[in-house]
Amino acid sequence: MDEKENFKVTCPHCKAILEIDSGSKVVVSSEAPPVQKEGLSFEERMKKLQEEKKIAEAKFEESVRTEKSKKEILEKKFKELSEKAKESKDTPFKKEIDLD
Repeated sequence: MDEKENFKVTCPHCKAILEIDSGSKVVVSSEAPPVQKEGLSFEERMKKLQEEKKIAEAKFEESVRTEKSKKEILEKKFKELSEKAKESKDTPFKKEIDLD
């Protein structure tokens, strides 16, 4: 039982193999995770990139339209509120300190 053995563990995040000394509980060595190939050819990857580019452009155009309409809506609300304020006979609220 006094024998100290090393054991191997696979990292759950990067899939690297770590060799750990059971006595000192220190990583003795490690092996890099296997390289995973995507499996797409160059042409397929280029088509995929073009599609992603089109999607990104569409999202950008939508955000620009949203911002423009947002500005118009805010201006319309401001005009409505300013007209209501002009028509209102209420006087501005005065604080007690302003009466001195």
